[in-house]
Amino acid sequence: MAQIIDGKKIAEDIKAEIAGEIFQNFYHPNLAVILVGDDEASRLYVALKKEAAKKVGIEFNEYLMPANTSQDQVLEAINFLNKDEDTDAILVQLPLPKHLDTDAIIQSIDPNKDVDGFHPENIKKLLNKQTDFIPGLPLGIIKLLESTGENLKNKKAVIIAKSEIFYQPLKKLLNDLKVATEIVDPKNKDIKKITQQADILISAAGMAFFITADMVKEKAIVIDVGTNKVNDYTVGDVDYSSVFAKASHITPVPGGVGPMTVAMLLYNTLQLYKKNRA
Repeated sequence: MAQIIDGKKIAEDIKAEIAGEIFQNFYHPNLAVILVGDDEASRLYVALKKEAAKKVGIEFNEYLMPANTSQDQVLEAINFLNKDEDTDAILVQLPLPKHLDTDAIIQSIDPNKDVDGFHPENIKKLLNKQTDFIPGLPLGIIKLLESTGENLKNKKAVIIAKSEIFYQPLKKLLNDLKVATEIVDPKNKDIKKITQQADILISAAGMAFFITADMVKEKAIVIDVGTNKVNDYTVGDVDYSSVFAKASHITPVPGGVGPMTVAMLLYNTLQLYKKNRA
């Protein structure tokens, strides 16, 4: 039977440290978030980030734009924030409406204010070991893995992901910990054979209950990045009840990766403030 990796508790501890550092040093970090459209989940995520930022002492400015906002209008807003001396960190809430070019918009963010760390320049620097700034999602996942107390060295990790670009930083961080890592597309016909070899299984497939017990190695650590809606309930990629009996450690959804992602956003906002202004 698995031990639950309590992302909520770990995130609260991290946020307490952030708040303490901001208070003790009289810091004034400022986070700007652009939200385009009326996606209900995105609005909820932005509201959670706003609440968390205020609690730790980070000023939060949201720029709400209608769904029919043009590419040029979004780029104009980012250009303003790039030049604004009071803005330390910029986040564009994804997904964007389909008529917008997500890659072009992410690339328009000043790399020195890119709090998600997804700008190609920042990913390239990380992969080439030219920066210690780590995107929040992979950093949060590493902290969840380390919280298990397991010796991760020489273990095998499998990351199920549709976007290899977003998970290259996580692969790099795992490799730094001497964890052999493979990224596999959820449509790969041999996926079950691949996941059964994983000591660490990380799923970002975006499909409810995709990972079943027969896909999981005995005593594996299972990290569920998925957030899916089923009949008004939020569920992960993992069939939690069946996998729980087989894994050694597992993250719940909600309460696992999600709270850590928010905590790491705040952590990275503080890092950008210290790098650029403090």
